[in-house]
Formats: sequence, structure tokens, C-alpha cells
Amino acid sequence: MEITYPWGDTDSSDWLKVLSLPILEWAQPFIPLLDLPPTFLEAQKQWQFLHTQGVKEYETRLWAGDWPVGVEGGPGELVRQVVIKFLGQLAEQKGEPVAIALARWALFHFFCPEARTALSWWGRVLRDAYLREDSRRGRRKVPPPEVLVPLLSELYPLIDLDRRQDIYAQIKAVAPPAPPEQQEQIPDTKMEHCFEAYSLRIAVNQALSCQALQLIARKLNPKARQEVVDWAQLQLKTMSPRHGGAAQAQQLCGTKYLRPDPPWQWQDIPSIFDIPATPKFLES
Repeated sequence: MEITYPWGDTDSSDWLKVLSLPILEWAQPFIPLLDLPPTFLEAQKQWQFLHTQGVKEYETRLWAGDWPVGVEGGPGELVRQVVIKFLGQLAEQKGEPVAIALARWALFHFFCPEARTALSWWGRVLRDAYLREDSRRGRRKVPPPEVLVPLLSELYPLIDLDRRQDIYAQIKAVAPPAPPEQQEQIPDTKMEHCFEAYSLRIAVNQALSCQALQLIARKLNPKARQEVVDWAQLQLKTMSPRHGGAAQAQQLCGTKYLRPDPPWQWQDIPSIFDIPATPKFLES
């Protein structure tokens, strides 16, 4: 699975905020939706301490200049050292699989553009299965395959757009506003809520779509899964014949994301401890 390099100077800046999501007090009502590793959920108290210490170390070293200042790749290297350190401490306390699973969860949801695109299209195409035939869009609907029909009632809570909009509204209602330092990072944009609120929305959206695909994968054999893929591709092509439907169909990535297990168990997502430092930093 293709993962965006996570230690670049720009991308790495998200790590500390993304890894804070499971321990933010205001985000706790939404944690069950994220499909986090159960072994990690048992270690939330330890994680809160380690993350807090990691953030303090990052801020101290940043302002003290205790990092490769002026070197391309230097900011990302500082984040890498801090993140690897407190994930390593989590591994020492709770076992390496716990730390790897948490990092895989973060890599999948925030450093895999292919997965984000694929899950977005899967969510849309599965919602199309519920369109009324006498509606404007429903007149172009391709009937779902027989193997999928018995699962539609179970899938509905996971892909229902109204439910997702309600969750997003609940997040907005409790999320704090963006602090000044986050506003300064995007000066031309008025951020109504903090970065973590937008990250949580992304994670919830993708997790629900992922859970829908897991349900399909667990209930259907490989041949039936391929029938679902064939239908989904045809559905997208039919719905948007003049607006990139064929390209959208390819972005589903076939059966690649139709897996019975959650992403943090996928072996093709690398261990965070195996991803090297920024290449340009190593060359300097």
C-alpha cells in the first residue's frame, strides 16, 4: 500500500495533533467510531502521559534550537525523533504490536491519499444502492447485485449520509476553536475549529466506510466480493458518464479495500519503526 512519506517537513507537522485524537477529552464520545486497536484503548492512560511528555519535549527542543536548524528535512527529523521516542516507550510498556497498530491506524487515515479517495467513492457508490428508482438520480441507478441486497440493512448505519452529517455537527458543537498558532499556519483561511476537529471528521468518515467494506468482506466470499466491485464500477460509470465516471471506477481500487480486518492489522502498511529519516536530511 502506497503511503505518503510521513517525515517530510510539511506532512510531519500533523503527527503530534493526529496522535492526540484518542486522548482529547472533548473527542471521547466519538472514539468508538474510529475502530482503534482494542489493545491501544486499554493503554489510553499511559498514552496520555507519553504523548504529553512528547509534546513538551518537541516544544522545548524546537525553541531551544536543539534540532537541525536551517537544514532541509530538519523540522521533519525533529518530529520523527520525538514521535519514534514516545511510540517506542509505548512499545516498552504495552508491547510493540500496540505501538505499531496505533501508528498503522494513523498512517492509513492521514498519510494514504489512495485510501482516502477509494473510501470516499466506496461510500458514495454504496449510498447509491438506496436511491429510489423514481428519483432524479435513482433513474440511472444500477440495481445492486443479489449478493449485496441482504446486507443493505446492516450497511445503512455505516454509510448513511444524514448520520454522518449529524456526527459532524456534534463534533463542531464540542470542538474548541482554532488556537492562534493554528490560524497563523493558514493565514488566508478562517478556521472555525481546531485542526484536531477536522482530523477527527476525516477519521470518522473513513472509519465508517472502512467498516462497511469489512462487513461486506466478512459476509461474502471472494467471487461475491468481485461481483460487488463489478457493480460498483458500473454504477459510477453510469452515474457520471460525462464527468469522469470511468476514472472514479478505477479509484475504487477493485477489491483492495474489501478486507475483513481493520487497517491497523494490514501487513502492507509499514511499521512506523521501519520508515527511515527524511532522505534529504540523511544526505546533508
